[in-house]
Amino acid sequence: MSPAHVLEPTYEAIKRRLVVGDWPMGFRLEAVRLAGDLGVSITPVRDSLYRLAGERLVDTIPGEGFRVPSLSEQGLREMFDFNLLLLLGAIDADAIPFAMSPDGEMDHATAIASLFLAIASLAGNGEVVAAVESLNDRLHQLRQLDESFLPEALEELDDLRASFSSGQWRSNGRDLLTRYHLARRLGAGRYIRIIAGKGKS
Repeated sequence: MSPAHVLEPTYEAIKRRLVVGDWPMGFRLEAVRLAGDLGVSITPVRDSLYRLAGERLVDTIPGEGFRVPSLSEQGLREMFDFNLLLLLGAIDADAIPFAMSPDGEMDHATAIASLFLAIASLAGNGEVVAAVESLNDRLHQLRQLDESFLPEALEELDDLRASFSSGQWRSNGRDLLTRYHLARRLGAGRYIRIIAGKGKS
């Protein structure tokens, strides 16, 4: 195992590139090349890739090594469905309201991730929080596309934030979350086409 002072920055650098979509779906992640790019030995790169595979941000294929996961329309719909189930379960818990942190300079995808993580915390269950955090990472690249083809994206975020920051989620939170996820579920094919097209450009 690599020492933490080398492993953590290596892991974070590779994860950041995966989350924002620097590499296309199916792209082969060559440990030797990544090590050269990052100025580290191959060991922390391999350790990081195995760790990221455990987080489902990297696929390991016997005989082929590591690749950026390929996502199908059905797989994406299942991710949206799972995220919705987790969030609806969280708001059904007997929890107290939370204070929303200011957006600051957050981009849209990061603001959504921050909000959903705060909602997940209402469950008072670390496993729910961890699952939503993982989905945030895996969906970040797709959420970056929201504003380009979902004209209501900013309004949706404002409505969600208003509901949950005011503690009114028990009256309209379920409806807002369901509509948010349904819109993206219906657009799953479009998300996939855009992401797949990036790999061909």
